[in-house]
Amino acid sequence: MHDTQTSPVSSDPRPFSVLPAPRRSLLAPGRPGVRPPQDVRQTCVLMFVTAAVFVGLAYQSWATLDAGAPAPVVRELWVQVVLASLVTLGLVALALPVRRAGHVLWRAAQFGALVALGVAVSALNSAARLADTPLLLVALLVALFAIVTNIALWSTSVRRWCSS
Repeated sequence: MHDTQTSPVSSDPRPFSVLPAPRRSLLAPGRPGVRPPQDVRQTCVLMFVTAAVFVGLAYQSWATLDAGAPAPVVRELWVQVVLASLVTLGLVALALPVRRAGHVLWRAAQFGALVALGVAVSALNSAARLADTPLLLVALLVALFAIVTNIALWSTSVRRWCSS
């Protein structure tokens, strides 16, 4: 007959060098212990300020609706309130991943900033059609901050920080 022998089972755990590295969280710092450059920190603050300005746009659009907007633009103003609120939430949610060098979420922040620019242009169009001065002033402010946020998110320092 044939005698089979099994190899002994070791109770020692495998060394850590053999185990695969744990997956990183999307919100985990890209470079732990390294402080981000000043441009990146300023971009994060700028995104929060831009979100606050979009809250102002949503409020002013709501106030225009409350004051009795003409029937043809009521739907457009409601869409503007909803989009301004969504852009606000997006900018707030994506500000910290830019600071922490999250590449995928940085790209999402760039996309959100482009959407914010589109909402700002739409607000300018609505304000011009309504000839509403307060809404026009808020829309101009929103457009200015949306442009500056886009420039900041596409700048070389932020790109270098988040892309590696």
